[in-house]
Amino acid sequence: MISLNVYLTPKTGKAKELESAIRHRWIEAMTEQPGFLSAAVVKPFPDDELAALEATKPQSAYEVVSFWNSEAERAAWTQRPIHNEVWAHVVNATESVTYTVQTVEQSWNL
Repeated sequence: MISLNVYLTPKTGKAKELESAIRHRWIEAMTEQPGFLSAAVVKPFPDDELAALEATKPQSAYEVVSFWNSEAERAAWTQRPIHNEVWAHVVNATESVTYTVQTVEQSWNL
C-alpha cells in the first residue's frame, strides 16, 4: 500500500473554489478508480492555536492524503482523461502544489 500526499495552497480569494474542486471533483473521481482505498483532506489549526500547542505551522493550506493498493494503480489513474479533467479545476484555484508518495509500512483501521 502507498500514500499520496498532496500539499495545496489556494490562490488569493480562491479557498472555497479549491475546497470544492478537491472534494466534489478530484476526490469523488478518485474514489471510483481501481486500487483506491481511502482519502482525507487535512487543514491546519489556526496559527494562534498551533503556537499555543508549540506545533509547527504547515507550509500549505491543505493536505490531501490518499491511500492506494499500489503505486502502479495510482499512476494509472493519473493517465486517465478523467484525472486531467478534474485536476484542472484544482490547479486553476491553486497557487502552489507539491506532493510526495510514500510506502505505508503499517496501518490501523484503514
